[in-house]
Amino acid sequence: MEKNETSDWPITARDAELRTIRTAIGQHGGALLFGAPGVGKSRLLSTALRRAAEEGRTVLHVGGVALTGTRGFGTLAECLEAVRPSTSDGTAAGRPLVGIDDAHTLDAASSLRLHRLVAAGRLSVLAATRQDVAAPTGIDKLWVERLVEHVEVAPFDSAAMGRVLRARLGGHTDTATLERLWAATHGNALMLRELVEHALQEGSLRRTDGVWRWSGLTERPGRRLSDVIRVSLRDLSLDEHELVHMLAVAEPLEADIVAAAGLAKAAESLDLRGIVSVERKRARVQIRLAVPLSRVVVASRMSDLTANRLRREVADALERTGARRDEDVLRIVSLRMEAGIVPEPDQLLTAAGIAARRRDFPLAERMCLLALHDAPDDLDAPPMYGPLPDRTNGTVDVRRLMTRVEESPARAPYRVRALLLLGKVLVGRGSPAEAEEVLSAASACRVPVPPAEYVSALHTRVLNMAWSLGRVQDASRLLDRMIAEVRPEHAGVLHATRVLISVLADRLSDAVSQGETVLAERGEDAAVAQMLVPTVAFARAELGDVIGASRLLDGYRDAFTGWDAASVTLADSVSARCASLLGDIRGAAEALERVQHHDSGRGRPVLLQAHLDRSRLLRLLGRPEEAVALLRRVIAGEGSEEYPVSGAWPLAQLAGALAESGHHTEALRTMVEVRSLRYDGPVSSVTEDETAYESALVLAHTGDHYSAAVQATELAGRAHAAGRTVRATTALLLAARVTDGGAVRFPHRELVRSARAAGGLTRVYADYVEGLADADGGTLMEVSRTLALMGALPLAAEAAAQAARAFRTAGQHRKSREASAACRDLQRDHGVTLPSWVEQDGRADSDSASLTPREREVAALAATGMSNRDIATRLVVSVRTVENHLHRIYHKLGITARNDLKRGLDRLGHDRDEARRALHLVAPADSGQVA
Repeated sequence: MEKNETSDWPITARDAELRTIRTAIGQHGGALLFGAPGVGKSRLLSTALRRAAEEGRTVLHVGGVALTGTRGFGTLAECLEAVRPSTSDGTAAGRPLVGIDDAHTLDAASSLRLHRLVAAGRLSVLAATRQDVAAPTGIDKLWVERLVEHVEVAPFDSAAMGRVLRARLGGHTDTATLERLWAATHGNALMLRELVEHALQEGSLRRTDGVWRWSGLTERPGRRLSDVIRVSLRDLSLDEHELVHMLAVAEPLEADIVAAAGLAKAAESLDLRGIVSVERKRARVQIRLAVPLSRVVVASRMSDLTANRLRREVADALERTGARRDEDVLRIVSLRMEAGIVPEPDQLLTAAGIAARRRDFPLAERMCLLALHDAPDDLDAPPMYGPLPDRTNGTVDVRRLMTRVEESPARAPYRVRALLLLGKVLVGRGSPAEAEEVLSAASACRVPVPPAEYVSALHTRVLNMAWSLGRVQDASRLLDRMIAEVRPEHAGVLHATRVLISVLADRLSDAVSQGETVLAERGEDAAVAQMLVPTVAFARAELGDVIGASRLLDGYRDAFTGWDAASVTLADSVSARCASLLGDIRGAAEALERVQHHDSGRGRPVLLQAHLDRSRLLRLLGRPEEAVALLRRVIAGEGSEEYPVSGAWPLAQLAGALAESGHHTEALRTMVEVRSLRYDGPVSSVTEDETAYESALVLAHTGDHYSAAVQATELAGRAHAAGRTVRATTALLLAARVTDGGAVRFPHRELVRSARAAGGLTRVYADYVEGLADADGGTLMEVSRTLALMGALPLAAEAAAQAARAFRTAGQHRKSREASAACRDLQRDHGVTLPSWVEQDGRADSDSASLTPREREVAALAATGMSNRDIATRLVVSVRTVENHLHRIYHKLGITARNDLKRGLDRLGHDRDEARRALHLVAPADSGQVA
């Protein structure tokens, strides 16, 4: 076990609370820490008391562990007896400080005496109490009368939890792991600590290539983790115990079902204690366990008989309500499967389709495989989380499945439908080769199945072949053959498939022409329209015809009511993108609100693209922190197999948003993660270029303006050659911004003309590029005013600052002052900050050359704890090369050991500069000159 795996958890991510406490006990009567059980109040209390003692304060504490330099007492009464008038010099800083953990357990008399002494200025107090338990009168009076500060100790958010994990593990935690840990603990410090220690012990949390990764609990929780959760659930009444067990096997529970079971009062008491959480989901009120990890622990210790009884009761209650929603059908079937009851075949296949649409692919696969077995009375349902039927060595046994189809002709149509759906599910699970084997076998069966299901499976198969397996020619030939074989009224969907392949192959002009031809012929067919309209509109927008894209979407808006949720979501997402590109920020926000309405949610969106568009809009508006929060919530969700979203794209957007928020080191670490994911699965030119743009943006924000300009200029050239005017213009603008127009010396007039023809925001960007290239202060000020009216406030402030510089260079000092004043107004009124390339205007970047790009790369990786061999593997160089680089790095930084690397990098600058040097991890090592 590595050294950092045995170290204690350092106090971190609580700097704001510690500062508040220090001020409160130094200038006032002290502070009262309150929060839910397990959030870390006791740890914060002991840290603050220890620091106060180190600063020379007289510290007394009641109960708890012994602290160096303090006096401990068994009871508060004994402690207060030790307080003498002579111990105080009359100032808050000179008073004795009394520390009390679990202040809610004090007796009333002692708490009132404490209150009197604090009110009289005899002592200061630092106490911790639970928010779910009534405190004695004296403690309440302390904060009601404002004698002490009331300090809430909240659970960690995702960003704070990431800092805590870095401090504990000594390295970067990948984003998916961070999301899983937060989903399991909701930032509860105690639960996080116990879960991480358990995962380290069982080996499921391990460091790979310098990054800590965890895929989830691989077995029943360990005894200590279980005991910690059981302590939080002690002293339950019989009804509360029943409800907790019911939630553990069947959450969320609707309030109506809880009431029908006679457990409404139990729910109310558990809510007051913070054991359950209540959430409103449109018209439904649902109840869950407040700490998600509790569900695993409670379920693991429950009798199978009890668990199955509760599952059946909830399933029956849901069925009595009518099961009007897809969600209800899915839960009924799932609960009965978990209870060992095999559902009826049609109900099972229906539920599998719902699970697939909701992207719960493991559940959908299990249901499909179960549907391929014999009649329910001949088969006991396998355990929900036990071995899958019809799997051999972890892969689907296609031959065995085909035998099941052939052995019962009467049931063959039903089983082929299950096979077709299974193939689609395997695509969603990221098993393209298995999916092709299953879909090929099912398609070869000459068994009548509903045409819509057959064509939908063919659509998925062709996309899987073309995109996931890279067999574009085979996919095209298969598509031609299938179009000729199916009936004309069903061929429209397959024509739409051809259009989507063109988009994925970056042939956007072909996609538009093909799509419009099909729409002209079959646009009344809802199945065809819902596939084609969002795709063609997307292609039009990327090509710069944003107005045409908007008109196409508007022309079909009345038909949206007949489309499925995923197609409507994608259409609204493209509408939002078009609106923002046209400068209609309000219209974009309204379209994204419609997307939110269709999100089937809980962090797993119908289409990840919609949330990426939402985060892009937030960043444009100058709200990158909100974009970070949004991306963190959905980063572990999966994109659609039918839309160009890869795992690297949302992570790259997160890195860009982090950089814009000022979290430069975390942006660096995230981009390192992006690099490792770029080729883990299908890629397209669209996703590659989106990722490249975010990489250049992170380089720019962390100070490496040269490499940012190189990458952005290269991206602009690629996108322009492919006809993607919007991306080419934004990339060229980034290059121009970070070099004050110096990166637009290559022939760019044709691109600017195309961008101006697009209108809206793209046209403003083109004017921005021209203004920077020509150092035209007047143009830049006009751009700033237009951007401000559109709501793009960060860019507006930046353009005003660059206008001031251009005016000053031209000797127009009055106009320069006016532009500077406009920039300051935007900063003051809207909280806008200028990026580093504007803030550092006129200052030499003298220290950026202290390490070469490759040396910075090696130093950054070595500072995270990677071995020389791992670094060599990552960078595709020899170990000797890494050793030579480190020798030069040590000499330049004035250090002698690997452990001093971080200190040496820090000496070159603080967080932003450290990230700037290290970010060459994602920059081309041999980048050429900016043209």
